[in-house]
Amino acid sequence: MNENQDSVGRGYWLAWFLASVLGYGMGAILGFSFIYNLSPTDTFDATRDILSGAVMGAAGGYFQWMVLTQRLGGTGLWGLASALGFGSAMAASAAANPDDNPAMAGLLIVSVFGVVGGILQWLILRRNVPRAGWWLLANLLGSLVGAIGPFIAVSISETGNWGLALMAFGGLFGAGNGAITGTALVWLLRQSPSGEIKNIATAH
Repeated sequence: MNENQDSVGRGYWLAWFLASVLGYGMGAILGFSFIYNLSPTDTFDATRDILSGAVMGAAGGYFQWMVLTQRLGGTGLWGLASALGFGSAMAASAAANPDDNPAMAGLLIVSVFGVVGGILQWLILRRNVPRAGWWLLANLLGSLVGAIGPFIAVSISETGNWGLALMAFGGLFGAGNGAITGTALVWLLRQSPSGEIKNIATAH
């Protein structure tokens, strides 16, 4: 692989990484603050958690999709897959009574998203990307690395700064997940035979 291809690979990875940070960071703020502010006071906490997680996942997935679609077609359901994955993760956390141990609840959230979100995203990738099964491992590992977000968010929330806590939760999760999945995505696309994936390792 020549120097130009290496440069494009790094650029694509960086675009994916930044999209993940911005998408999940904005999604956390929009999801949790917006849903909780607008939800009726008699709404079940679990319902609000699931809706908030779905919004966060949808935002993160949408930003990732904007980068993904530059190289790969047929990925229009990426945002929905991410929304369902994060909504499922928040549902699992709510069922586990997160108030008892917020840090462990955060680990449960990222683990469930790593598995469920990874499977749903893999179903999209496998139609066009050879060796897409590696995505399952990449998304799980990336989500676990992104667990630093929930852990730090718990510490920040104890100071009462919920805005900063939400930014840390989403942004740091996106950074961990984006760094690992971005590396996997670049590798997977480069393994694809020429002509099967549009614009792989080429300049815009």
